[in-house]
Amino acid sequence: MRLTLGEVLRQADGLRWDHALYAPGGRPYSEETPVLVWDVDDVSDDTDLPAEAIALGYDYVLGIQDVQGIVQNARQQRPDTTSADLLAAFHFYLDNDAFILWAG
Repeated sequence: MRLTLGEVLRQADGLRWDHALYAPGGRPYSEETPVLVWDVDDVSDDTDLPAEAIALGYDYVLGIQDVQGIVQNARQQRPDTTSADLLAAFHFYLDNDAFILWAG
């Protein structure tokens, strides 16, 4: 399923936990970054990437279960979480392999 990163973050709870997020190489990602949510087991014989991700030139970023955890943690701390907050939490996780902690 092709989406934007912002769409993935806003609707993470509705995505299949056993899929993965693929995106173009290079960061930082924005809300408008095109991404692919695809079955992590649907891989090509000679690579760990799905054929759809290869065709788009995308790399593996995270499992959707991790994305769901990032979003749930952010919303638990800030029930009125904005899209910008979710993106910040996503980047924090990618950079630190840990959930963001907001003061207050």
